[in-house]
Amino acid sequence: MAQVTDHFGADSGEATTMRYLLRFREIYGPHIPLGAVGQLELLLDETDLLTQLSPGVGVSPDDARDSVHSLHAHGMLLIADDGSLWMTVPPGTPYSAPDGKWSFVEQKVQAPTERVGAGT
Repeated sequence: MAQVTDHFGADSGEATTMRYLLRFREIYGPHIPLGAVGQLELLLDETDLLTQLSPGVGVSPDDARDSVHSLHAHGMLLIADDGSLWMTVPPGTPYSAPDGKWSFVEQKVQAPTERVGAGT
């Protein structure tokens, strides 16, 4: 990080990007799913998901955001192909689907309408 701030400046876009990547590396490990992280950030910014998941419990917005990313990193939240967010039960756990696959429990957030079908 020091090399980035020395070269580009502490307030540069490059330094901000590096701070985000280091934060997500703490949550996801060395292989950050950048597309999914970006979609999750979009959903968190455009919906009331953080409020739904931590209503009035004295959690800071940054801590709530990190908790959502942690749930995603552990497979408890998945982003579907259409961009919607689902609570899930990972395979091989006591409450997973009978065939040993993912169980999609509840859709928490629908895909943003302006993003659905954007690639077609």
